[in-house]
Order: sequence, then C-alpha cells, then structure tokens
Amino acid sequence: MTTAAAFVDVPECWVCGGAAFSPVHQAHFDLSRYAEQDAELAAYTGATVTLHRCRACGFSQPSALPALPRYFDRMYDQRWSDDWIVTEHEARYKDRIFADILATLRRRLPRGRTLIDIGAHAGRFLRLAREQGWSGEGLELNPKTAAYAAKMSGSPVHQGSIHGFTPQGCYDAVTLTDVLEHIPEPLSVLTRARSFLCPGGCVAIKVPNGDAQRIKETLRPMLRPSYRASVADNLVHVNHFSAPSLRRALEAAGFHDVTVVAAMPEFPDGARVDRLVRDVMFRVSRALPGGASLPIAFNLQAYGRA
Repeated sequence: MTTAAAFVDVPECWVCGGAAFSPVHQAHFDLSRYAEQDAELAAYTGATVTLHRCRACGFSQPSALPALPRYFDRMYDQRWSDDWIVTEHEARYKDRIFADILATLRRRLPRGRTLIDIGAHAGRFLRLAREQGWSGEGLELNPKTAAYAAKMSGSPVHQGSIHGFTPQGCYDAVTLTDVLEHIPEPLSVLTRARSFLCPGGCVAIKVPNGDAQRIKETLRPMLRPSYRASVADNLVHVNHFSAPSLRRALEAAGFHDVTVVAAMPEFPDGARVDRLVRDVMFRVSRALPGGASLPIAFNLQAYGRA
C-alpha cells in the first residue's frame, strides 16, 4: 500500500471473522475530480490498497480502509445534474431486474403490501413497485435524487443512510439493488435491514458476483491490451461477494429460507449482440443447479426471510 494519506487496517473478514486472506487485486484511487469540492478526499489520489479474499468463506474485501472520517459519504456526495437524474429515472436498462425482483417478492409474500427500497436512486423501482400495488417508501443518501425519486414515484423517500434511519413501522419487504457492495461491514447493513422487516418479511439483495467479475476483468485485457481492471477503484465496490459468502452473510445476519441465484442482468439500449449474450448467460446460470457460482453469473440475486 503506497500513499501519504492515512489508512486503517481491516484484520478480519467482515462476513465470517476469518483472518487468513489471499490477495486478488490492487485497487487504485483517483479522486482528483474532488480537488475543489473536498481537498482531503482528493488527497487519496495515487494511493493503492490490496483487495484480498477470505480463505474461509470466499468473501473479498480491502485490507485497509481510508482513515478519513466519512470517506464513503464524501465520495458519494456527487453533484449530479438535473438532466442526468431525469435520464436515470427514465432509463429502462434495469427494468427486467426490477420485474424479476417484484415477481419473486409477490411469490414469497402473496399478501405483502409494504416495502422500502434502500438506495432508491432516482425512484424508478419505487414507481414500478407502486404500479404493481405495493405501498413503497425509499431511502436515499443523495438529497437531489431523493427529492426527485419522491416526486416521480409518488412515494415517501427519506434522505439519509440505513444506519441513521428509523422507520415508523415495519415493512413486508426490504430491497437493496446494487447497494450492498458499496457499504463497508455488510453484516451491519443486513442486520439493520432485518430490523426493518415485519415477522416473516423478506429481503431482496442484488450484488455483483465478485468472483465472476474478477475473471471478466482479468480476461478483458486479452481483447484490449490497454484495458486496466478498475472494478474496485476508489473502493466504490468495497464488498465482493461469492454466492456462498452472500448466503453466509445473510444467515449470519439472522435471515432464514435464504436463496441465492444468478441475477437478471442489465440490458442497455442498442447493442443487440451484447444483449443477446447477456440473456443467454443469465438463462444458463439461472437454470443450472449451482449456476450462481459459474463464471458467467456476473451478478447475484438473494432473498431471505426474517
């Protein structure tokens, strides 16, 4: 690890408490765009930190974290334009993911009515959930996207973090879609999410498959020699789950009836060949027993019951 900025070692696995690791990646920091907004944050530019894999459970995490107070909150204090937020709300590239989650929640919770979406972003999932009969709320760290999500979904969206939010009641479902990989110490997040649920309620978690993403990032330079793997840069992805470690994390947080499968991929507009390849890999990995552990399962979808 080479930097003038301070780091704090992380000696134990956040999922199982293990202390034996194998290095898998070197994460780089480039926060120069924050030079005027947050000079202390920008000072981490040029730093590196090792991402290593727990030998006991297969979860990967950084060997150290920035010592800067509220590092992650400050990094995610992004000044998005109004036009960008509108575009994010209208974009359909995650609609099949959202539909898959809502369909599974309806099967698991045939009488479920209330949910909270942690990391509500621009509110598209909340809008779609409301159209399907859910009474939804959101929780979103960024104040601009929180306000827009509330406006467009017609649902209450609370501005803040999962650790600072106290609900007025309980929910039938809690959703975290592409959120858990961004928050250190994931067991504390999952435990907090479980506390939001009514008895018998369900959590739905979507995260990247850390093992499959690393394989993909390793192979890409063979096709494009100038490419450098950046999946963990700035510790944007601070948690890297395998299918077994995601199951273990949910069970350690007190969930039961846990299921981990290959997640529906994003389908960006255009690029028909790319969309076809994504669809085929998803269908194969979702259909096969143990398919969530295949290297073509680039994302994981998990459910657990409180």
